Amino acid sequence: MKKNTQKYLVYPLLILAMLFWAYSFIWAKFALDYYHPISLIFFRTVISFVFLFFVLLIAKKQLRIKLKDLPIFILLAFFEPFLYFLGETNGLNRIDASTTAVIISTIPLFTPIVAYYFLKERFSLFNILGILISILGVIVIVFNVKMEILVSTEGLAFLFLAVVAALGFSVVVKRIPENYSVFTVIFYQNLIGAFLFLPLVLIFNLNEIIETGFVKEAVLPIIKLGVFASSLAFMFYINALRYMNISKANIFTNMIPVFTIIISWYVLGEAIDTKKILGIIFVLSGVFISQIGSKKASIK
Repeated sequence: MKKNTQKYLVYPLLILAMLFWAYSFIWAKFALDYYHPISLIFFRTVISFVFLFFVLLIAKKQLRIKLKDLPIFILLAFFEPFLYFLGETNGLNRIDASTTAVIISTIPLFTPIVAYYFLKERFSLFNILGILISILGVIVIVFNVKMEILVSTEGLAFLFLAVVAALGFSVVVKRIPENYSVFTVIFYQNLIGAFLFLPLVLIFNLNEIIETGFVKEAVLPIIKLGVFASSLAFMFYINALRYMNISKANIFTNMIPVFTIIISWYVLGEAIDTKKILGIIFVLSGVFISQIGSKKASIK
């Protein structure tokens, strides 16, 4: 009975995770007004593993991991949070929140290809059509009629790094032994991630942190990033992967750009023009076509 209840909770919790991730672009935008991207990422990972440490203690969950499993946890943390947040946060620092969310939403397009090669999951011909349509949507957003790029090329490069890192994360997380709780996985993911970021902070950002000091306007957004986006959202997502395959779980990421566009318009005052709406329609349509056709024409 308990297992059935958990299964039914998977979908609402997955939607809640998408909402937290949509808000994360807004919270990060506020915090980036005061701190460098690397400093911000370090703060959120530290807050996340401290939060999860107390959750694990209270819930009396397993804290230790087997030494033989340590390499897979390190690889997981390398992809996410390390590479992913380096890409996403630096991209967000150069590009508006809604465009960032649209680029990130292309992750499900490439997930079936990666899952096919590494996890032997089925790959559909519709995935190819979906990729082409979504790429057209990205082109509509980032280029004008003269094919001149409208957004930072550096920002785009960082965002595509985040996309690649997310794909790596999706494969590695499926190889984590199921005897570890979701809390344990996310705890070590952020603990190891914090250690990966620490040398960068000490070398490049220590003086900036000392000079900036404590900024009360940035505290609440950073705490929200650490607790909701880096902890709870990942817990809900990883839990979902234990009940469904990667491709199905990633369909829900379609909600992120929609949520982000509405929130960024309301909170940040970002403009929503016809061109951006058209591009979003292409991207989301491509993702949708890619997923709904996966059972109709598979390549084995």
